[in-house]
Amino acid sequence: MKISKILSYVVLGVGILGAILWYVMSSSISDLMVQNGVSEARELALGEAEPAVTPLYALTLVIFVVTLIATLITVFSTLAKNPSGLKNTAIGIVAFLVIVGIGFAMANGVETPMKDGEVLSASGSKWVGAGLYTFYFLAAVAVGLMFLSGIKKLIGK
Repeated sequence: MKISKILSYVVLGVGILGAILWYVMSSSISDLMVQNGVSEARELALGEAEPAVTPLYALTLVIFVVTLIATLITVFSTLAKNPSGLKNTAIGIVAFLVIVGIGFAMANGVETPMKDGEVLSASGSKWVGAGLYTFYFLAAVAVGLMFLSGIKKLIGK
């Protein structure tokens, strides 16, 4: 049996398991809402819905870890087969780190009170800002490249 067929069955199984857990979680939260006389799930106390959500959260965590491991194995095996691609990979990683560094330099770090009464540290605020600046820059580059590609196609026709 080919690996792609095995992976298809695994994905199907995980999807079915996720749907079952979602149904169980949804019905459990609905029951909790009726028991507590609330109309929205966000009105439930913090710990009341935790037992209903924990299995789905655990499945999500397992899927994330498996996906991360499979991705890393694929990337490293591809790089081992094609060492010339290592240079391009290194250039991409360095470029990304430079963009994150620029975003970090542009970000301001200010202690920020949050809704739950806690305070976001200046360092945490600076990293959030760096992430936003990095996202905006990369999104602008992606939109610009799509625009440029569209113009090239129009001119080429």
